[in-house]
Amino acid sequence: MITGTCIGGSGEDKMISRRNFFSIVTLMAVLFFLCMGTNNLKDWWNDYTVNTYTETAENYPSRIHLYIPGNDTSEEAAQDGTDHDGGGNLYASRDMVVLIGDGEGIYGRAVREWVMYSRRKMTEYATLSAYAGAKEDAGWPEMLIIDSKCVDWGEPGETDFLAACVEQGTHLVFSSLPDVSVIEDNDRVRNLLGIRKVKARETAAAGLHLYEGFLLGGESIYLPEEGEKEAGKEGEIVFPGETNGAGAPVFPWYLLSSGTKVYMKGIPGDPTVDTEDYPALIWRKSFGTAYVFAVNGGYMEGIEAIGLLSAMSAEMYSYEIYPVINAQNMVLAGYPGLADENREGMERFYGWSLNDVFQEVLWPNISTVLNRYEYKATCMLTPQFDYTDAAFPDPEQLAYFLKIFREASAEVGLSGLCVSDTPVGQKLEEDGRFVMDAVGGYEFASFYAGNLSGDEIETALQSDVLSSVVTVVRNYGEGDTQIIQLLSEHVTGQMAFDIGFEYNYKGDFLVKCLETALGYLNVSFDMERVAYPDGKEDAWENISPHFGTTVAAIGETFREFDRTTVSECDMRIHQFFAMDYRDNRKGDRIRIQISEGAGSGWVILRTHNETIGELEGGSWRRLEKDAYLIEAQGGEVIITMEPADARFYK
Repeated sequence: MITGTCIGGSGEDKMISRRNFFSIVTLMAVLFFLCMGTNNLKDWWNDYTVNTYTETAENYPSRIHLYIPGNDTSEEAAQDGTDHDGGGNLYASRDMVVLIGDGEGIYGRAVREWVMYSRRKMTEYATLSAYAGAKEDAGWPEMLIIDSKCVDWGEPGETDFLAACVEQGTHLVFSSLPDVSVIEDNDRVRNLLGIRKVKARETAAAGLHLYEGFLLGGESIYLPEEGEKEAGKEGEIVFPGETNGAGAPVFPWYLLSSGTKVYMKGIPGDPTVDTEDYPALIWRKSFGTAYVFAVNGGYMEGIEAIGLLSAMSAEMYSYEIYPVINAQNMVLAGYPGLADENREGMERFYGWSLNDVFQEVLWPNISTVLNRYEYKATCMLTPQFDYTDAAFPDPEQLAYFLKIFREASAEVGLSGLCVSDTPVGQKLEEDGRFVMDAVGGYEFASFYAGNLSGDEIETALQSDVLSSVVTVVRNYGEGDTQIIQLLSEHVTGQMAFDIGFEYNYKGDFLVKCLETALGYLNVSFDMERVAYPDGKEDAWENISPHFGTTVAAIGETFREFDRTTVSECDMRIHQFFAMDYRDNRKGDRIRIQISEGAGSGWVILRTHNETIGELEGGSWRRLEKDAYLIEAQGGEVIITMEPADARFYK
């Protein structure tokens, strides 16, 4: 009878019992099952062809009443501030903002957007004289936002009117300044603007200094370090505002009078200049209960005006509350590609096929960087880049990426872009046919439109493959001011900023403005550059460091805002538009009333040397000194404030 098993070896024979033998076999079987069966179990438990981001979308679009300021123009609503629309909106009676300037220009449209986002009301006048003549007994507005070109500075009556506004407590915001000659020759204009002396009609600065406590994101010194690339070459240093031919910031050099506070200055190239004499770029002059804000340079001639106005408004009052979206998105535009195309280019720059580069090189690098800063990827799928060649998308590649994206909580959207001249309708028809054949269909919640026109986007949304789309992501273009919008009752529009591989000083300033105004950011990374590089500089090995730098810079600075995919952001945009509110303060308690139907939502509270002691009806996070992100979880939030240094008084 067999009583054991012999295991050969040097020395005497070693025997193991039948029981130990079967134990070893059982253990090996279990290990084999665990190692080889895990993926099969995941495939069985998880249906990778189901997009979880379309499931949540069913809960909200048409059942939320959307608050759009200006919808209710009834005289009653304007007078008593009560609910007149039946949808639960409060229509809080807020002070009026008056715009003096071209309401159809980019600056005027940016002001309109800010007024809508901050739930204010606004009237527009082409010139200051037109407003002065129409004002009569309408009362003094909260704020006058002025394009200096629309003021007749040679007419004393207009300067008198501005002085009267200040005396009545109206804040003035000059988005641009009068010509230097006007400031030099007119004492009253200099006094109004807080300018003591014109040191130079124009100066070229070496850099810019944005002070802490104005825009969210803290202090920034935009000063190239020695050895950085010169302007016009790879790694170009790009400053916000107006620059000269050499890429340096240019502006008149003003020295300010007493009673002013500076938020941004130029840094002269001359190191012997005293800091207090640096040229001022954004400042305010105090006149009792009113402030006059001045902007020297083109910093408000674009979408940045929305953030600058939010920062100025926070400076005007003892505290400021305004709604925000609280969403940070990282969009991989044109990733992944699924066809083995551009063979010659891929071989020359990588030595691998496009599929291998996207699968084996890009995703491990991208996911590692995003995970480090807790970002979720929104991957805008491009089945083919070129619809005129013979390289067709690989169904196995689609199945592979759907699996790894599901495991990484990444969202899969569909891109509308390609390198051929294929019309968007035809492209999407071919994409839909491929997806159906490959995985039996997939419901996309998001669509990347890039720079497609409005008509092309409308055509795209009529295609079957996009029937479940709830949000459209489009790239920011010069002149755009609508950061978020409602394309229809069920579909939102989100603006993305293609700064992912070129995060320069101008981009950093823009990001700070967006975060200040809306707690929102949507950064896109154009992955078509990897698939069809124009040169060595577009190869992934050269642009991946820029990818990491961008994610790190934003992730480190704005840690407290939520990381979302674009479909999760869509939900928050609906909540943002659904939310109206009132706030008031008695003693150390601030009370915020939230409109019915908004559900939860987010607001930013900005204070001056105060902190939150207690909060009822929600939760809060400290963004930075004197700035707090509050989630309102019901119809009312009550905040008890205390001095920022209260610990010294306990």
